[in-house]
Amino acid sequence: MGFTLIELLVVIAIIAILAAILFPVFAQARESSYKTTCGSNLRQLGIAFQMYAVDFDDLFPCPGGGTALISTSSGPATGWIQGNADGSNGGIYPYVKSNDRRSAKNNMYSCPSAEDYTGTNTPPLDAQRSFIMNDYLRQYHPGTFVTNVAVPTPQQPDGYATGISTSATPETTSLILLYEGTQRTLSTTAGGTNRNGAPLHRRTMGVSSRTPYTIGFPVGLHSGRTVANFLFADGHVKAMKPGATWTTAIHADFAIVNPDVWTQVCVPNRDNFSCGSGTKDLWNPQLQEVKYP
Repeated sequence: MGFTLIELLVVIAIIAILAAILFPVFAQARESSYKTTCGSNLRQLGIAFQMYAVDFDDLFPCPGGGTALISTSSGPATGWIQGNADGSNGGIYPYVKSNDRRSAKNNMYSCPSAEDYTGTNTPPLDAQRSFIMNDYLRQYHPGTFVTNVAVPTPQQPDGYATGISTSATPETTSLILLYEGTQRTLSTTAGGTNRNGAPLHRRTMGVSSRTPYTIGFPVGLHSGRTVANFLFADGHVKAMKPGATWTTAIHADFAIVNPDVWTQVCVPNRDNFSCGSGTKDLWNPQLQEVKYP
C-alpha cells in the first residue's frame, strides 16, 4: 500500500524535526570527542618532553624562534620541534613521530578542531601543528621588549637557545608549556603557526585564521570557542579560558606589545575572552635570567 501525499509530507516533517533535534547533539558529541583527543595529544607530548629532559641533563628543548645567537649569528637550532639539514626533525619529534603533514585530525602535534594545513609550500614534517611552546621557557630571556620589536633584534647569549631545567623551575605545576594558538591564512603556509609564543608576543594580525587574534595567540577551540587545553610543565593538562592564564598586572605592557588584541579583544571583551582574569600568571617561569615580560 502506497503513502498518500499528506502521509508522505507528515513523514518528511517528522524526519526534519528529528534531524533538527539530533544534529546539534551529534555536533556536541563530536566537539567533546575533539576536546578529549586534543587533551590526549598534549599529554603524549608532555611525556615526550619529560623523556627529552631525561636524555638531556634535565633540560627541556627551547621554544625556538628567529632571534639570532651571538655565537652563531643565526636562530636557535635546538627548538622543541626542529627541522634539521637532512630533512628530519629534532627536539621532541623523535619521541613522538606523528607526521601527517596536512590533517589536523591525524596529527599528534595538533588539535582536531584546528585548521588543516592547506599551504602551497611543500609541507615540512611539522607543517600541520597548532600547538605552540611558551616563549619564556628558556635559561635566558631578555624580555619581550627586546625580542619582539619591529627593528632587527640584537643577538642573544646561547642561554636563549637552552630550555628550562625542570628541577630548577620553581612551580612547574602552574607553568604553561604548550598551548593551542591561532594559525596562518597565507596561501603559502595556511594552517601552520609559529613554534613559540605567549600573550606577550608580538605578531601581526593580517595573516591570522582568527582575526583579530594575532598569529600564535592562545585561543579557545572548544565549548563555543571559549575554552582551550593547556599543557603544564609537570605534564598535566587543564582546560580553561585563555584569558584566565594571566593577570591584569601585565596589561600596560600587553597593550604596547599586542595592540591589535588589546583594542579589539580585551577592551570590548570579545567572545567573553576576559583578558587577565586569572589569579596568577601562568606564563612566567620565575627564573632569575628570564625577564618577564
